Amino acid sequence: MKKWQWKEYNLSILLPENGIPQLTIIVQDGSYLFEYFEQHPLKHIAFVGVDPIDRNREYTPWYAKVDDYAYEGEADTYLTMAKDELLPFLHKEFHLSIEPKQVGIAGASFGALVSLYSLLTRREDFDYYFLLSASLWYPDFLSFLQKQPAITDEKHIFWYVGEKEGDEYPNILRKMVPNTIEATKALEEKLVHPHATFQFITDAEGIHRHPYFEKYFHGFILEVEDRFEANITSHA
Repeated sequence: MKKWQWKEYNLSILLPENGIPQLTIIVQDGSYLFEYFEQHPLKHIAFVGVDPIDRNREYTPWYAKVDDYAYEGEADTYLTMAKDELLPFLHKEFHLSIEPKQVGIAGASFGALVSLYSLLTRREDFDYYFLLSASLWYPDFLSFLQKQPAITDEKHIFWYVGEKEGDEYPNILRKMVPNTIEATKALEEKLVHPHATFQFITDAEGIHRHPYFEKYFHGFILEVEDRFEANITSHA
């Protein structure tokens, strides 16, 4: 894994064995979701982990105050940077494709929220989305999603949530799972492209912790890797 200082961001870059990925995934919150694949190399998928400067600012879609804490809501600025500056840098430095069909975005918690927000507001940027326990409790996000028009492009969405997430909280965070269920129903209906794919998985014992995020991210990634391998084999 390569460690890289780019502007004010620390990047972790893991390339596949053949060096030419069919898919590059921009992963929020650094490398913890994909460190497993450093010891279990893939053939077709590259990862770029981005350490946030302030995830409560960069990963939230708009200003909101929950109890006594304010979230600044600068996701639009962050996503513009990722598309207009980070991806061209990765293309120049590592020869990674910047075509949407070969680029995905992933994250957990707020990292998944900003990834989902990119699908709703910047549909031309990515074709693959890996959402681990997206913070669907965020004020007004569910209604924002439900109001969006149909998604006509071919998208591939992988979404996980643990069924016990939010149980320990007395406030708005308790809406995490019910809001997620409603959001997945609404989003699946919006995917009208005939080749779009949508997968939603829950874990009856799942709580909002890294081991669950990692487990289901690894499963989603291995599924996509198998798809690429099968496609190559069928055309051999």
